[in-house]
Amino acid sequence: MTSPPMDNTQPDSQRTGSLVGAGVARETLSRQTAQALITSILLGHFRPGEPLPSSGDLARRFEVSRPVIREAFKILATLGMIETRQGRVSRVSEPSAWRDLSPEILAARLEVGVDDGILKESLELRRVIETEAAALASERATDDDIAAMRQQLDALDGVGGDPQAYAAQDVAFHDAVLRATHNRLFLQLIDSMRELLMFVRRVSITASADRIPTSREGHRALFEAITARSPETARRAMSDHLAWAERVNVSEYRTDRTAPRAP
Repeated sequence: MTSPPMDNTQPDSQRTGSLVGAGVARETLSRQTAQALITSILLGHFRPGEPLPSSGDLARRFEVSRPVIREAFKILATLGMIETRQGRVSRVSEPSAWRDLSPEILAARLEVGVDDGILKESLELRRVIETEAAALASERATDDDIAAMRQQLDALDGVGGDPQAYAAQDVAFHDAVLRATHNRLFLQLIDSMRELLMFVRRVSITASADRIPTSREGHRALFEAITARSPETARRAMSDHLAWAERVNVSEYRTDRTAPRAP
């Protein structure tokens, strides 16, 4: 029995010597293609409510097979970015349906230039949660909690000017503060937001390395307020730190992106 002809671009099975390898290659291609489609949607190449091109057209555009496009569509549907129905054209969903906290969408936003709206909303969310968490931490932190925060604070000082390493330690310090509240729901909520928090910190820190010293000062003021066992001072220190972050993430970031570049 002869095998049916391959699809128009048919690269998937030819890139590997086994069926298992073909499956892995197709999955990788599907995710890469899905990421390219997400980027295209964010750039406005495909607008909400508009139908996407056929799988054949997209296969030719991205130089992959139709099965890869179908798998990519499944990924986008899971992220809420497209609506697919059997026998009907797939359409781009309204942004309100998108899973904005997903790593795939956040990564694409970093690539194409971050939407000011998502930055502002993320800071509002952090302010609601973390300002009160700082006050609770000042009341509930144990000696072990204080030691953990001090360790992360020292780690922030130790990374020098490496923005990526600093962003990771930044998240770890705030995690230590949240753990000091001894409120399990805080931790679960923040864990679900981890990709968003890393995303925001990368924007603020990598936009300009000279912002790292100001960030360090904010963390140290917060730590000192918590160790002083002053809920109001801790609340204010966190609020001041997040207010600075909002200026960096929204106002200054917008200015940085719109400023004319030197030839």
